[in-house]
Amino acid sequence: MMDSLTITILAIVIITFLSAFIKGRSRDRCLKKIDGYLIKVYNSKEKIIEGIAEIESNSIIVDLVDEQKSKKFIVYKNEFKNMEIISRPFGNFDKSQVQKRDKVLKKVLKPRLFSKLKRKFGNFFATAKDAINEILNLFLASFKTMGPIKAISTSSNQLDKLKGDTLGAINGNSFEPIWEKYIGRNVEVEVLSDENFKISGLLVEYSQAYIFLFNAYIAESIECESVDLIINRSYGTVRHII
Repeated sequence: MMDSLTITILAIVIITFLSAFIKGRSRDRCLKKIDGYLIKVYNSKEKIIEGIAEIESNSIIVDLVDEQKSKKFIVYKNEFKNMEIISRPFGNFDKSQVQKRDKVLKKVLKPRLFSKLKRKFGNFFATAKDAINEILNLFLASFKTMGPIKAISTSSNQLDKLKGDTLGAINGNSFEPIWEKYIGRNVEVEVLSDENFKISGLLVEYSQAYIFLFNAYIAESIECESVDLIINRSYGTVRHII
């Protein structure tokens, strides 16, 4: 029969494996909508990054447009938290890009039965995922108070790292009922560090980490025209329905 320390260590290994497996296969549902498009990343740590986006589960590869030679910039997943806003100008879209964007917009404004069912099905699993995240966080937090784990001298640091690597270490829920109700409506996003700084646009999508607006305008604008914007949820949140 296994002792409590062995069970604890096995539990940590299993959680780490499942977390890495899921994260390694999934792309954020907001970020994947900008795959193949010209974007500008407004980053709190770096200069503005501009180029064609290639979205992976654990990185964003940007084919830089301001370089004479072919050069790509990699934003790694642990750096995603530094991306405050991602802008996608749509004024110069080619025909296929226009059609793809119009298709997304049509599904939002006039969803068909299949789209509604697919959304409800996805939200069911998103709610389950949120519940699992809560359980994982509670489970990992409880390790620190368990007697056997104290036998491992570096346990505190390792558990903090593990907790940061789990699916629960994100800014919000996968399913937000109030936001779901207003998808397809114009909203106003409030920047958390400055409540007077406003961003308005059509709410098209959201995820645990991001909000996606079409036809967005920014007060004290960093853009001179309407653009599509992905906003980091640690940077801003939906405050008003317009």
